[in-house]
Amino acid sequence: MTRYSDRNTPPAMGDLEREISCCHLCDLAASRTLAVPGEGPVPSRLLLLGEGPGRKEDETGRPFVGRAGTILTGLLLSAGLTREAVFITSIVKCRPPANRAPKEREIEACLPYLKRQIALLSPRFIVPMGNTAAKALFRVYGLHYPSLAGVRGKVFQVRDPDLGRDIRIVPVYHPAVVTHNPPSRGALEADFGRLEKFLREEERG
Repeated sequence: MTRYSDRNTPPAMGDLEREISCCHLCDLAASRTLAVPGEGPVPSRLLLLGEGPGRKEDETGRPFVGRAGTILTGLLLSAGLTREAVFITSIVKCRPPANRAPKEREIEACLPYLKRQIALLSPRFIVPMGNTAAKALFRVYGLHYPSLAGVRGKVFQVRDPDLGRDIRIVPVYHPAVVTHNPPSRGALEADFGRLEKFLREEERG
């Protein structure tokens, strides 16, 4: 899998990773082991966006390597995708203590990093996974956000001023929902089934 530190990674992305890894813009820096900038191909057609790192992510510096990551890998395969084909990151790049939800000031501190990642990745699709990621991404693009239930499974086409073209946003449930509510797997699989449909439609133009 392509990492920021790989030889083929654009220098600007490597610089951004190092900046994130040394960041002290919010209190999460005091308790983290490692920041988790994200990983995947650069550029990337598809950007997957979670809430924030968990314990294993904090230990390894890699996104979605715990139980939710195993679920995500399976969901991607069901949609005809692999982890190696997508870029994965989170709204906040450092683990909130005890895996609590990120605070608003922590999200605000990290959003400029996400905007720079989007500019460098030039994605066609962004998939926010879960309420926190969807709400924050809608804020980035000035979209009204009623609730995850109100936006999940739909496509929102927005103009990205840095890229000078449209991006499609496809909100889905977070893979971790399956760990505490196993019956929700069907809904998650439906989300990624719709994502596969949207990707194929975009390929056909």
